[in-house]
Amino acid sequence: MKMILYHFYCFVIICLCLQSISICAAESLGVKIIVHTDVNESISANDIRNIFLGKKTQWNNHQRIRFVLLTQKKLYRNFLAKYVGKTLYQYRNYWRKKVFTGTGMMPVMFKDCKQTIDYVKRTKGAITFIPTSEIISDNVKEITIQ
Repeated sequence: MKMILYHFYCFVIICLCLQSISICAAESLGVKIIVHTDVNESISANDIRNIFLGKKTQWNNHQRIRFVLLTQKKLYRNFLAKYVGKTLYQYRNYWRKKVFTGTGMMPVMFKDCKQTIDYVKRTKGAITFIPTSEIISDNVKEITIQ
């Protein structure tokens, strides 16, 4: 009987550990939207979708929007699903078609979070997404989606 109880407790502890690991992994896939410090407007989830589909190309002050993609696969997929409503495959094909038909250019992409943030720091009108765990400097700002 003691052995059965021991195995049961071990099983419960293992389950709790696995659950906490999966919760941490899900939280680490969260994204926040950052922009260059000269962007002074609020945006909606629909605006984010249109920006990253190349349909919204100017901020309200008529400054050109320059979006950049962080291509860390899990984060990228999570962002596309949540804000753009496309899978990674659909999104890539969407942009390939725009390039092929001459109606768009491939977005700027970085694999490294620091490079992505540096691009936003240097580029007026820039916008991107980064992991929620990433700390940002004074030269960029996080915006909330309304």
